[in-house]
Amino acid sequence: MAEKTISSPFRIHKITVKKPFPIKYKEKIVCPYCKNSEEFYELIENATFIIHYFQNENGTLETLEEEVEILGPIRFFCGNCHADLSYLREK
Repeated sequence: MAEKTISSPFRIHKITVKKPFPIKYKEKIVCPYCKNSEEFYELIENATFIIHYFQNENGTLETLEEEVEILGPIRFFCGNCHADLSYLREK
């Protein structure tokens, strides 16, 4: 039996649709009081720092490991006018 090839008048196209992926975009933090956008600091309350040291032959200490356990809130401040900007940091 001979094999028959049937040609279709329609072309078949395979369409691949890529879903959009979210791009995390962060706005630059600007202090609403003094317009500072460069210097900020955090205040961490009730934190425990555990630092493991190794003492060398000459008596100097070398840091092996550092651990931080934070038990209290972390607040974010403007480095210029010292305003509490914690609500901006959480965004």
